[in-house]
Amino acid sequence: MKTPKTIFALAWLGGLAALALSGCATDQRAEKATPYPLETCLVCGMKLGDMGKPFSFVYNGQELKVCDQSEKADFDKAPDPYMKKLAEAAAKPKQ
Repeated sequence: MKTPKTIFALAWLGGLAALALSGCATDQRAEKATPYPLETCLVCGMKLGDMGKPFSFVYNGQELKVCDQSEKADFDKAPDPYMKKLAEAAAKPKQ
């Protein structure tokens, strides 16, 4: 006969396994985002990577990159002007 500690440990491990598997299923179903086409921060315009690793996120299926998480907060306050800026920059022919 199993002790209550053993039963609890098995239930706890089963819960961890369920969490791990549900995370994997979510990752596999995630949509592919359109890659970010610029080498500069969408918010401040600085070259990405000059101040450390850029902060990446997805907005409406588009990958976006900014210098840090505080600039994402600025983006979140008013995303439309930044998305317009991205569309205009992406439409320009590369030289």
